[in-house]
Amino acid sequence: MFILALTAVYAFQFEPLTQTFSVSGSASTRTYTITNDSDETIAVTISALVRDQDANGSEVNKDGSAYFSIQPAKVLIQPQSAQIIRVQYRGPKTVTRELSFRIKAEQIPYSQGRSSTNTSMFNFLYVYNASAYVEPSKVTERVIVSKAQETQDGLLALTFANAGTVHQLLNEAVVTVQDGAGHSVVLSGNEALPDIYGVNILAGKTWTKNVPWPEGLDHGSNYKASISYNYSVQ
Repeated sequence: MFILALTAVYAFQFEPLTQTFSVSGSASTRTYTITNDSDETIAVTISALVRDQDANGSEVNKDGSAYFSIQPAKVLIQPQSAQIIRVQYRGPKTVTRELSFRIKAEQIPYSQGRSSTNTSMFNFLYVYNASAYVEPSKVTERVIVSKAQETQDGLLALTFANAGTVHQLLNEAVVTVQDGAGHSVVLSGNEALPDIYGVNILAGKTWTKNVPWPEGLDHGSNYKASISYNYSVQ
């Protein structure tokens, strides 16, 4: 995942966008490559962020520098060249539930030696937020729908809980909902499951999403729901 921020038309690439770290051994260190595709020298900083999710599933970040050693953390990259970044996990050695992070590569303004006539009124600074995970001692994959209820606005609120130990991508998600009278509906696709279909729910997180009211369900009932999906790592 990357963000294009308004503030160098000088593009760069940051790879890979997803990596898994071990708590110790050779796999506790991973490398990233920054490639400067432009004809100008660029400056890039690399940092770590703790990745979390709030009750609505939105991502929340905070400083994660205590968990990683990043070498080098600030670089100048010459035109049409690349720089290897070495990132080593330095956090807790006992991890029973997967830890989630972002490794952020952010371009910062750099103009040394650049002609003032070679500037633009609109410059763009590139920011990449790569996914980084620290693997748990045991992998369990399990997402459930812990609650389904009608909202005051006539929507269906579905509460998802990742009861496993690793993140899960809800690819090709299918949610089955049953009301108290025994009527059952099957929801799939982005129209029926907006902001749910294909999203990533982190290990141990619970969040609620509202979806359109499914035709065929009684109102004012007690509901039960289950989910199936095709999990694949990203």
